Amino acid sequence: MSDTTVWVIALAFYAPIHFLGPALVGFLTGQETAQQRRQLLSRVFIDCLLSMLAAFALAVPLFKIGPQYAALVLLAAMFAPYLYIWIHRRRTLPSDA
Repeated sequence: MSDTTVWVIALAFYAPIHFLGPALVGFLTGQETAQQRRQLLSRVFIDCLLSMLAAFALAVPLFKIGPQYAALVLLAAMFAPYLYIWIHRRRTLPSDA
């Protein structure tokens, strides 16, 4: 199997895991209105896409150095969308002043 085929298969398994978790967290938790929730979900999907592309852009060359480094980059990128949700919700919380 060529390297390209292997990376396409890896992407096919990685993408649903990378998108589904943050989408469910954004949809099922929080106190946003329906409009705010739609905006949050669209931003979460954009963040998921960008973090996934960045992770694969880093993981492909790192794989030649060591597969464990590529795996660590892909694992770390899984948490980037959750960080976005956390930052967004911290900004939108009403202040207790």
